[in-house]
Amino acid sequence: MDKIISCCGVVCSECGYFPDDCGGCTAIKGKVFWLEHTGEAVCGLYDCCVNQKKLAHCGQCNLLPCEHYERDDPTKSPEENAADHRKQIEQLTMLRK
Repeated sequence: MDKIISCCGVVCSECGYFPDDCGGCTAIKGKVFWLEHTGEAVCGLYDCCVNQKKLAHCGQCNLLPCEHYERDDPTKSPEENAADHRKQIEQLTMLRK
């Protein structure tokens, strides 16, 4: 299977929720399951990157990493969130090349 990467740098195809519980942000247009914890209609990062800036991924944005990467997934520990953010930025940096 090819790597499926979300605009935020998450490798969707390596996520335990993919593909049964989540088809990846590209397919679900940023309406991820964890929004039930935040009350949002769409992921703020997806909205900024794809809907507002019309970018394929955040690696194309000069503001990377921005304040959106300071938000944590409410279902994960601070350590897990920090590790995830590092991986996302690394993935996006590779996509820039």
